[in-house]
Amino acid sequence: MTTEVDRCIEEYYAAFRAADIEQMMRLWGERPDIVCIHPGSPRAHRGVAEVMESWLLVFARELNIGIEPKIVGRHQTGDTISIVIEEAITRPGDVAPTGTILISQTWHLLDSRWRLLFHHASHGRRAAPPQDGMFVPNAGDKTRH
Repeated sequence: MTTEVDRCIEEYYAAFRAADIEQMMRLWGERPDIVCIHPGSPRAHRGVAEVMESWLLVFARELNIGIEPKIVGRHQTGDTISIVIEEAITRPGDVAPTGTILISQTWHLLDSRWRLLFHHASHGRRAAPPQDGMFVPNAGDKTRH
């Protein structure tokens, strides 16, 4: 059974993977108090114009990465849905995920449609680099720190 949470996530990732700004912005509430924060962003983007500009910048970058979202938290109360997602990220040339992005979103039922009000994404853990072929200094008095 598909829930409202599942539909919201499906629509969000369809817009993200297609890098479709119109599809992405249809998901957002048309309100001055919406907020979007991307990984590494120096600030929170507020309002429709800033949020749209922030997504245009994301979509302008090469998005040649694999994303496997996993919902790790969900809560729905009446007209509000809160979701926490952990994305496993696989970069080109990697055979397995090498890092994660952590996302929290708040959706609200507006005009009979679920609309995104808040989106906060940040870098999660990164996989440890492989030891093969890496320089690993000897311990002891030969190190400088």
